[in-house]
Amino acid sequence: MATDPSNKVVLSYYDYLLRISDVTLLQGSYWLNDVIIGFYFEYLDETLNKNERKDFYFISPELTQLLKMTDPDQYIIFLDPLSISECKCMIFPLNNCDRKDTAGGTHWSLLIFCKGDKTCYHFDSAKGSNATIASKFAKNVMDCVFDKNEPNKKFVEVDSPQQNNSYDCGVYVLCLTDVIINHILKNERMDGCNYNQVKKLVHAKRAQLLGLINDLKHKPFINQ
Repeated sequence: MATDPSNKVVLSYYDYLLRISDVTLLQGSYWLNDVIIGFYFEYLDETLNKNERKDFYFISPELTQLLKMTDPDQYIIFLDPLSISECKCMIFPLNNCDRKDTAGGTHWSLLIFCKGDKTCYHFDSAKGSNATIASKFAKNVMDCVFDKNEPNKKFVEVDSPQQNNSYDCGVYVLCLTDVIINHILKNERMDGCNYNQVKKLVHAKRAQLLGLINDLKHKPFINQ
């Protein structure tokens, strides 16, 4: 039986294998899958958390989905207690898949929990699409980190830049993550973050990711 060429591995990067079928999603008007988003979160984790302390705790799409479909009392089993205690922010790529045993869904949004603010911020590029999912999940995350009776926990639906097509939600998640993380690194807080640049970044993000993958392919200590 002939091997499907789309399954050929293009890049092995820590916990992620990128195949031709994954990279193809960056070459046209396609919905980004778990692998592409997870790879980029892994890259940000390796780039930004270089010391032993994790300022930003990037949660993979796979783990986010598992948590979303799991009893909240079990969250601590899957999350790193040390990272929870030390990080400034936890970043979750949310989708609307309603199964924990498979990847999928039709829409991505971004949930960022800032521990210092005791607040979960939700960014949805198709406003309202994931609001119910995000609100419930945010409560579960904050109940895991804080006492369930903590009175100051908040969920904020942010007025996020909106996509004008049906396929760029994942790209918006990545670009919003870039903008927010850079703002927090400079200002130590979420307040005052300017999201006006996100739409411009979205137009260039697919090409930027293709360039990043190509660069990493030529680093033999990573791609092995």
